[in-house]
Amino acid sequence: MKLHYLQKNLDRDIKVSKNEEKEFLKLWHYHPEIEIVYIVKGNGTLYAGDYIGTFKQDDIFYIGSNVPHMFDSNSQKEGTPKSSVAYVVHARETILPADTASESPFSYVKKLQDFGKRGILFRSNKNKEIRQILDKMGHDSLHENGIALLNVFYLLSNIENKTVLSSDHWLSGYEVKDLRLNRVIQHIMENFKNQLPLDEVASMTGMNKAAFCRYFKNKTGKSFVTFVNELRVTYASKVLNEAEPAKTISEACYQSGFNSLSYFNRTFKKIKGVSPSGYRNKTIRY
Repeated sequence: MKLHYLQKNLDRDIKVSKNEEKEFLKLWHYHPEIEIVYIVKGNGTLYAGDYIGTFKQDDIFYIGSNVPHMFDSNSQKEGTPKSSVAYVVHARETILPADTASESPFSYVKKLQDFGKRGILFRSNKNKEIRQILDKMGHDSLHENGIALLNVFYLLSNIENKTVLSSDHWLSGYEVKDLRLNRVIQHIMENFKNQLPLDEVASMTGMNKAAFCRYFKNKTGKSFVTFVNELRVTYASKVLNEAEPAKTISEACYQSGFNSLSYFNRTFKKIKGVSPSGYRNKTIRY
């Protein structure tokens, strides 16, 4: 999945659209504008930085500026009508109030922006209240949309059931302007479910294996093997979380790129602190 830089070239500071497709556009990309996505209909997998998880109806996502992301819809049968529908808001950060004082009437904006630098998932029964605002924003004037966007920010900032997506150390180490690292990360994200020979990846940078390993560790704070294993375990966790259809430990192992069940079990426990079976049982229980 090639990482695309998408300068939205907004003709206004705020753009509101309703995307209705059979499947969402599968494009690994980033852009300077913040993005708020309300999933009206559809389900699949969201990739945001090093986060891998599901998206489903009535989820809301806040994607911060320059966070690489992609919505990968579950495959639909031929002849299926438009079954992936989402409201998408893009806005330039420069238009938002930047006052950080706690007594400021707009302090909630900066608070949400700070959390949103890594992306946020909101799952709450309050989400539908926000949908009502988005229903109108596509038809309102620019000034009305500005007021509505502040209202959306305020409502989101008061939702307690939220999950921060990408890890801070991943985004701080991932430099979208570093073209050499960019190519490597693109290749990893595209191929982590398959074999990733170190010499093949190193050759993409014009380095030998030893030099590449030093370079990668310096840029990301992790060894190449650790980086790939953490990504695979994250994907395996998503697989184990899926209730319909439920997957076996073996399926989670091989679907996430591991080729040894024993190595998968050891690596999963080392990273997650619990075995794959223990993780699945805990997830089902709660």
